[in-house]
Amino acid sequence: MVATRQITVEEFETMPLEGRWELIDGELVEMSPAEEERSNISATIVGFVWRHVRQHRLGRVDTEGGFALFPDRETVRIPDVACVRADRVPRGEARKHFARLAPDLAVEVLSPTDRTGEVVAKIEMYQEAGMPLIWLVDPEQATITVIAAGQSIRVLKAEDTLDGGDLLPGFTVPVADIFAEA
Repeated sequence: MVATRQITVEEFETMPLEGRWELIDGELVEMSPAEEERSNISATIVGFVWRHVRQHRLGRVDTEGGFALFPDRETVRIPDVACVRADRVPRGEARKHFARLAPDLAVEVLSPTDRTGEVVAKIEMYQEAGMPLIWLVDPEQATITVIAAGQSIRVLKAEDTLDGGDLLPGFTVPVADIFAEA
């Protein structure tokens, strides 16, 4: 058995890694790149959310950005799409590092290679970090599971409308538009 050294968030930030990696409790975990369908759905969601957030000056939208979710754990997660409220957006020198906070919205687009246990663990970690809104997007089923703090979990289908709740007031988009092909 080979013991591996735990990595800190600060060390992770400066590592010259190839590919996409997350840091989970000090352990490096390589992530699979997104296939075309997942990448396109992520880009579609970014477009809808970014336009609304920008127009209403609600905060910042990120793709593939690293978030150090906890002040006392060596963990950096990378949601497919994230949004941080304007009053919580890192400023100045802090923008040159992983955000030392949990985003207010995390979007995860499922991939055929995702393992259920890993997805559940990531969602649970997001909840533990205090994220008020999580969207779990399933391209295969064309559904979006909305996990909002203090509310029942909702599963939206093509005929439904996704909204931004209290985090993104006034934001709505038909679910069918997220899964529409060009």
